[in-house]
Amino acid sequence: MKIVKYLFLLLLLAAVAGAVFIATQNGKYDVTQELIIKAPKNVVYSFVNDFKNWENSGILTRDTTAVYTFSDNTTGAGTYTNWKLDNKTGNVKTINSAVNDSIYQNAELNGLQSEVYWSFKDTLKEATKVTLRMKGQLTFMEKANAILKGGADEKASKLLTHSLNRINYILVNRINFFEIKVDEIVIRESAYYIGDSTTCKISEMPQKMAAMFPKLQEFVTSNNIATKGKPFTYFHTFDTDKGLTSFTVCIPLEDEMLISDGSEFKAGKINRFNALKTTLKGDYKHLKKAWDAAFKHIADNKLEENFEQPYLEVYTKGPADSKDPSQWVTDIYIPVGPALPEEVVIEVQDSTATVTAVAPTTNTTVRKPATVKKKPEVTPINAQPAAAQPTATLPKTAKKDTATAKKKEVEDTTTKP
Repeated sequence: MKIVKYLFLLLLLAAVAGAVFIATQNGKYDVTQELIIKAPKNVVYSFVNDFKNWENSGILTRDTTAVYTFSDNTTGAGTYTNWKLDNKTGNVKTINSAVNDSIYQNAELNGLQSEVYWSFKDTLKEATKVTLRMKGQLTFMEKANAILKGGADEKASKLLTHSLNRINYILVNRINFFEIKVDEIVIRESAYYIGDSTTCKISEMPQKMAAMFPKLQEFVTSNNIATKGKPFTYFHTFDTDKGLTSFTVCIPLEDEMLISDGSEFKAGKINRFNALKTTLKGDYKHLKKAWDAAFKHIADNKLEENFEQPYLEVYTKGPADSKDPSQWVTDIYIPVGPALPEEVVIEVQDSTATVTAVAPTTNTTVRKPATVKKKPEVTPINAQPAAAQPTATLPKTAKKDTATAKKKEVEDTTTKP
C-alpha cells in the first residue's frame, strides 16, 4: 500500500509540476509567412477579399471539403464566413480592408482566437508579394496541446504556408488559362454609343483604359442613360512603329444621343459591317495572342480588310461579371469585305409594329422585329481590361476556322507533405 501511495504522490507532484510549467509558458504567438504569387495585385486582393472564393480553397484550413456559410455580402468590412467539417469548425470576419493593399480579420479556428493580417505589394516581375500574419493568445489547454504537438508557432506557420500555396495554385491556373476561337465572318450590327477618346503610347493603354471606363460609366449612371449591350473599345489607329494608339472606350446605348460641344464625352454610331469574329476566353493578358490568331487567319485565307470600318474589342464577360479571369470572354471584330448598306426605319400605319428595311438594294428585304422593347438596365463596370492589341495589318472572303490554345496547368503541391 505504501508503494501505491508513493506512486500516487509522485504522479500528483508530476501533474502539478507539469501544470506549473504549462502555465508559465508564453502563450502568445505571432507568425508571418510570405509568398510571391504570379498574378496582378488587384486580382490577388480581390480573390482573398471575397469570402466566396474561400470555399473549397483551403485558406486557413487544410481541408477543401468543409461546408461553408456566408454573410449576404461577401466582400469588404463587416462580412464573414463560417465552415464546418465533422468536429472541426472555423469562422473569419473582415474588420477592415484597404483596396488592393491590405485586409485585417478576426478568426476563430477550432476555438482558437486569432488576428489575421494580409498585405499585398507589387513586385518588379508582374507578380504580387503576399504577406500573411497571424497572432493571438493561447489558453491553458491550447498551450498544453501546442507543447505536445510541437508548438503553436510551428502549427500556425504550416497553416499560413498552406494557405498561400493554395491561393498561388488557384490564381496562377486561372490567370494562365485561355482559349482562342477564330470564328466565321459575321455581320456586326449597328450601334449607338457614348465614348471617351484618347491618343497615347501603346504601353500606357492599359492604365488609360482602367481610368476611362469607370468615369464613363459614372456619367451614364448619374444621367440615367439607357444602355444596350456590353462595353467595348473602338480602335482608330494602332501604330507599332511609332508606339502610339488612338481609341475610344464605349458604352452602347439604346437610342441615339446628342451631346453638347465642349463635353469630355462624345456620342456616335457604328454602322453595320462584315467582320471576322474572334473570341478569347481568359485573362486580358492573352488578348495579343487572340489578335495575332485573327490576323493569321485573315492572311492565310486571303481576306480583304476594310480599313474604313472600326476594329472592336467587346468585353462580353469581364470583372463585373466574374472574379475568375479564366471565365472572362472578349469578342474581337476585324472588318473585312465591302461596306454594307445602312438600315433605314420605314414608318407604317400599324402602330404595333416597326418595320426595318435594308436600303438601297434592288430587292428590298423587310424584317419585322418584336413589337415591345424592354428597356435595358445600365451595366455596372467595376474594372475594365488592360488590353494588348494587334501587331499586324490584315485581310480578303472567308473560310470557317477555329484555333484554340491552353496554358498548361501548374502542379498542385499544396497537398504534398
